[in-house]
Amino acid sequence: MLPLLSALCLICCKRDKEAEFRQALNTAPVLYTAEAKAKVFVESTDEPSSLMRHFGQRTIIIPVSANVKAGIDISEIKAVRAEGNTVYITLPEPFIEIESTHIDYGGIASSVTGMRDNFTESEITALAAEGRDKIVEKLPELGLVEPAILQAEQSIRSIASSLGLEVVFDVKTDYTPKELKELLR
Repeated sequence: MLPLLSALCLICCKRDKEAEFRQALNTAPVLYTAEAKAKVFVESTDEPSSLMRHFGQRTIIIPVSANVKAGIDISEIKAVRAEGNTVYITLPEPFIEIESTHIDYGGIASSVTGMRDNFTESEITALAAEGRDKIVEKLPELGLVEPAILQAEQSIRSIASSLGLEVVFDVKTDYTPKELKELLR
């Protein structure tokens, strides 16, 4: 009878630990675990066929920078399987956010010759919008996804360790440039 009671107690304790672990994951915040500053330059020159080119040429280089963050929302973890004191987890896809995109007005370089008007604020803003696209193209160079995954794993290991559990992760770490674009929020 005593062995049966001990086994029942262990099973109940184990379920409580797993439930406690799941609860801790569900209440964990979104982790912005990797961050970088990205800077690109948008250049524009009048088209050769432009009629206005006969009156002079206009060229502008606009520096655009943004804060780029990558992270994993731990509360979105759904694939959790426990076996003994080991928990097997499939992390959700990381996400990437491009925020704080701005034009460095002090760094704008332009050349306007002849009888041409200078670039207007609306023209500069429209051209600078291309900067975000260039930043998206630079995502593979920033290398934010792998550190985000590693930081999320460390956080989850800490939660599991406090409950006496070990964690084994099933994680995708190799993303193509196209897949990185799909991670944008």
